[in-house]
Amino acid sequence: MKVLLLAVTVLVLNASAISPFQHTVTGAAAVSATGPEEASSLDSGEGDVSPAQSDESTGAVWRVHTERKDIALTFDDGPYPFYTPLLLHVLDRSRVPATFFIVGRSAQEFPELVTRIVESGDEIGNHTYNHYTLTGLDDADIAAQIQTDGAFLERFTGKPLTLFRPPHGRVNRHVVDIASELGYHTILWSAAANDVKDVPPDVIVSRIMNEASPGGIILLHSGQYRTIEALPLIIDGLRSEGYTFVTMSKLLDDGENPRPYTEPLLLMKKKGRD
Repeated sequence: MKVLLLAVTVLVLNASAISPFQHTVTGAAAVSATGPEEASSLDSGEGDVSPAQSDESTGAVWRVHTERKDIALTFDDGPYPFYTPLLLHVLDRSRVPATFFIVGRSAQEFPELVTRIVESGDEIGNHTYNHYTLTGLDDADIAAQIQTDGAFLERFTGKPLTLFRPPHGRVNRHVVDIASELGYHTILWSAAANDVKDVPPDVIVSRIMNEASPGGIILLHSGQYRTIEALPLIIDGLRSEGYTFVTMSKLLDDGENPRPYTEPLLLMKKKGRD
């Protein structure tokens, strides 16, 4: 698998002529192409929360109640040159659909990568325009972060987005209510690997396998090479346990009772590839 990823890496770099560590930006404000560590430097720098730290009374969805062993694979941040094409290659090769929560400033700089995500049959969601921690902003700025990102990404989907994930999972009832008024379900996660840290691939795999559950939502990050190395093992491991990968919208659509769930579903239905 490492040989395959190395070969794909060489092809991607030759095709795009973009270094994953250096990228000259003209026009719009610069966006880091090196991964979410730098991309999140404009916000508070807080780490992602975990379900154990969460308060489900906020109205956000952490998992979906279902008897079926369906599970949603989601990626935060980006898109990034180098990393996003590699992720898409692994997903396409494994015939697995995923949901990408995209940062608007990155999408504006690399629109061709958003197009590739959509054309691959994967789903996109709103991750705000600047990746600021929303709980520290006033109402107008919270709404602006969500609306600006959504308006830009709608150009690629041809319809309004309905899935929203707050940066770092930092959320309260107020943020969820604003997102709901804008037509979004706030989506968090039930399984995470904390993969923005210096985590070996085998640890990433172990954490996801241990936390996986029917109706679960997996959080991984787009700008991490070790996550890309771990992804085939995660896919094979979960499939061996009888799981089927679906998009976040399909998981909501098929679920009996998203937890918690208070608003009518307005879903973008996409055909899964599992």
